[in-house]
Amino acid sequence: MAIPTLPHQTTDLFLTDGGTETWLMYKRSFELEEFAAFHLLHDPNAKAALQEYYGTFAEVAVRHGASFIFDSLTYRASRDWGRLLGYTDARLAEMNHACFELYRTAARAAGLPASKTVISGCIGPKGDAYKLDQALTAESAEAYHSEQIATFKAGGAHIVTALTLNTTAEAIGIARAAQSAGLPSVISFTLEKNRCLKSGESLQEAIETVDAQTNRAPAYYMINCAHPVDFGPALTSDAWSDRIHGLRANASTLDHGTLCQLGHLEEGNPDELAAQYADIRGNFPNMNVFGGCCGTDFVHVDKIATALLAPA
Repeated sequence: MAIPTLPHQTTDLFLTDGGTETWLMYKRSFELEEFAAFHLLHDPNAKAALQEYYGTFAEVAVRHGASFIFDSLTYRASRDWGRLLGYTDARLAEMNHACFELYRTAARAAGLPASKTVISGCIGPKGDAYKLDQALTAESAEAYHSEQIATFKAGGAHIVTALTLNTTAEAIGIARAAQSAGLPSVISFTLEKNRCLKSGESLQEAIETVDAQTNRAPAYYMINCAHPVDFGPALTSDAWSDRIHGLRANASTLDHGTLCQLGHLEEGNPDELAAQYADIRGNFPNMNVFGGCCGTDFVHVDKIATALLAPA
């Protein structure tokens, strides 16, 4: 089986998916217990919807000649969330692997070659992404996340992606755990309206801290679950920004708390979002991984790819 080139190994374009959970809830009317998309694989109708979701993204990647990073479905398939849903450790490992098989099926159906099919083991925070877990240390995060990363390794993942992190401690633990497992890691931070992590660090401070504490273990960094109008000004021309290779923005400029309480989907303006991505990449050509977060789907990512690949 061909081993795909990964984003930090090339300047080629990589696409990834969007707001999986918001699409499932608001576009397909599925209830997500504990916000866990993987748990829906037990429902044949939901599984078919997920195959449609990832399959359509893969088709977008094929159409644009891009590689695709299959991600997000295992976001809450870790021990604490799994136990809330009644999973044993063994059964939870099986579910992580089932997610990877769904990815591979979607890639084959779309005609995406193995050389452009990246299987990412997606990790979410141990707790709530929008609240601080004051007790979580780098050491406890490493111990906790090592379990899910081991299932990723056994399931044939090419890379580990940690989304929506709000503390450097958890990021350090995940990066160390992935390194110990022999898998490259991606650390994606989420920012508040003040352009800082929930824990108070600036994006620069967070990246430099994780790099210093892990000997630059992460393959690269990303930003997710924020909007370009908020995180864009946090980017600078300094060297630390070169460590950021990807974006997964929200469709809406609304803050996290408001978005969670709306009860309906905020899809924003896909054309405007695509133009904002193109502007950012124009200033930061090192970035080559692009997808979406809350409120986005394959429509947004298709427009983003079109904007990024348009002649200068």
